[in-house]
Amino acid sequence: MFGLETLDVLIGLMTVYFMFGIACTAIVEAISAWASIRSQNLETALKELFSGDLAPGQPFITKFFEHPLIQSLSKGENGRPSYIPPDLVARVVEALIVGRAATATLAAGVQLLPDTVDKNRIKGILETLVTQTGNDAARFRYAVAKQFDAVMDRASGWYKRRMQTTTLIVAAVLVLSGNIDSINLSTLLASNPDTRAKLVAIAHEKVTNELALRDKAKGDSVQQAEEKVKIAETKYDSAVSELQSAGFTLGWKEYPHDFIGWLTKVAGLLVTIFAVSLGGPFWFDILQRVMQVRSTGPKPSPVGK
Repeated sequence: MFGLETLDVLIGLMTVYFMFGIACTAIVEAISAWASIRSQNLETALKELFSGDLAPGQPFITKFFEHPLIQSLSKGENGRPSYIPPDLVARVVEALIVGRAATATLAAGVQLLPDTVDKNRIKGILETLVTQTGNDAARFRYAVAKQFDAVMDRASGWYKRRMQTTTLIVAAVLVLSGNIDSINLSTLLASNPDTRAKLVAIAHEKVTNELALRDKAKGDSVQQAEEKVKIAETKYDSAVSELQSAGFTLGWKEYPHDFIGWLTKVAGLLVTIFAVSLGGPFWFDILQRVMQVRSTGPKPSPVGK
């Protein structure tokens, strides 16, 4: 029985991490949508790739975003897409180059790109690709798409690092505002069978229902951003109400009275912040596996009997 009680304490902690983790994930996604972080990241990557001019006084990146095929992916005349397929990037680059050459060949179009004092980086890149592909249009488009993929791999790293910082900040705000101390939670779960049983029931419900609730809002439009904010609010309110119904007291109603107490409190809060920052999907997968392990063991007695 001791083993099952210990497992239920772990399930209880994982359930808390999961509920606040999905709230944290939803809030971060809402922030990303409102701030257009993905589209900004894409634009930054393209500016690095397309550094230089298509014509004197005409930055290559500006003409790229003004192309009708790219405009069709953007919201509004000055909007920026959050994702562009690599093959579309290649077709637009080819159209911009060939459109500058009377002979309508890739090599001629690249040669017409201006030379600048600081060197036109995009001209150097395209000259290399034209040479490597033997001035073949299909091979050229493939090479441009591969180069774009390489740049976006780096951009994905920038995006992840940026969002990791945002996630830690959001997790810290959630945990500190609710005083969600892992050490205190463990003590309460270990000493209170009713609370353990309620959280195990909540965990079972979450594992059963969460898959149907995933990925309901995607994209970066204002309407989708508003939907993500609503989802974030719903998930946070749900986490708070379910924990309170299980017997947890959230908030700062009592404070430690000595150094050891504060040290324990800080340690418990830091553990929770790190756990919540891992996100809802991480804890869903772990919780799902642990619940499967628990289901193979003896069933606990009903609460209150």
